Amino acid sequence: MDSSVPGTEAGTRGGDPVDLRFYAGVSGIYDTGLQPFAVDAKGNLVVAKGLYGEEATLGAYGTHLWEHARLGLDYWGDFRHYAPSNYLSGTDQRLALDYKVQTSKRLLFEVKGAGGIFSDGLGPFGGYSIPAYGIVDQPGLTLFDDRVYFGEGGASVTYVLSAHTAATVGGKGFITRYRSAGLANLNGYALRGSLQHRASRHNTVGALYERLDFEYSGAFGQFTIDTLEGLLESQLSRHWTLDLRAGAFLAQVQGLHQTPVDPVITALLGVTTTTATYNTERVFPAGEAYASRKFRKALLTFSYIRYVTPGNGVYLASRNESGMASLSYSGTRKLSLSASGGAFVYRSIGQGLQTYTQANGGAGFSYEILRSLHLTARYDLRRQDISSLIYNRTSYRATLGLTFSPGIYPLRLR
Repeated sequence: MDSSVPGTEAGTRGGDPVDLRFYAGVSGIYDTGLQPFAVDAKGNLVVAKGLYGEEATLGAYGTHLWEHARLGLDYWGDFRHYAPSNYLSGTDQRLALDYKVQTSKRLLFEVKGAGGIFSDGLGPFGGYSIPAYGIVDQPGLTLFDDRVYFGEGGASVTYVLSAHTAATVGGKGFITRYRSAGLANLNGYALRGSLQHRASRHNTVGALYERLDFEYSGAFGQFTIDTLEGLLESQLSRHWTLDLRAGAFLAQVQGLHQTPVDPVITALLGVTTTTATYNTERVFPAGEAYASRKFRKALLTFSYIRYVTPGNGVYLASRNESGMASLSYSGTRKLSLSASGGAFVYRSIGQGLQTYTQANGGAGFSYEILRSLHLTARYDLRRQDISSLIYNRTSYRATLGLTFSPGIYPLRLR
């Protein structure tokens, strides 16, 4: 996935570019069901329940347009403190940039990147209220509510072959680093090329090839993913657009796993398992579907993705199947509303782990009570399940606060 996906370009709101906007706020927060990377004295997973605290936020979003160029920016930062002082207090930071420039009638260059810190998987980062911009900047990056640093960036060039045909090539690199040593860090890169042809006024067809290579810290393993997809972009009507991709990916996986040893060896050496290598090569279907409907003051979007993800520190390379819906609405000069929700499933490739499922939902609003001063509120819910039924968690967050942001239009915080 990349920022060519509808609605994921940095600096947009409601699918449209907006002027640069700054904001800062303070809120009271209530969190429950957070899952740190820790166990108690009995070896059971620790669950943090009923945490009250305060949160300060800073942010900026928007676009700047030149005659032949565009710059998009999305920044969100929060600083949380739970009372009494709690080790889960921390910060989330996220920055996404997207720069496009057309240097001639035939050449278009794009440079983009995203990076930040996640301290937990609840709220706008872990859920769907902030759209994904790339390979590791995705919902599900954290299974545990534990700090992770991530970054990715790349560039592409598009060459217009004719009035109806264009070719694009590009690449990017990405990285994740988890604070806990028990989680697998990641390094990787991606190369892609595509060819698109405008078949009619409302329809564009094409093909895309992408190669992903990534490896994990220590001896966790390395993966190569080759993907080939056909593309269709269609303007179904004045208000509806559809973007389809369908194909398959070939996964080549190398790694380590634990296997039981013969009872005789156990009696001799006192060990019950041994480490063995695995090497597998499998083909899986891949596809993406995006539909959006623009209203005069709102945007409704739907998406479905069946692809591969580098994982979340526990689940390494995995098949990811996800669905999402979102609605953003700015009805007046004072009010902005948003709601989003979805679910995704991780199915491990090579590790033999049980299926991991997470569902997220959230809604919020911003209302201008005084000039440049907004009342803001949000509620987010997360459900995590592993098919063994050993692990299932429900957690949620509620926030209520005040945000300062000068401007004549409603503050739109996704």
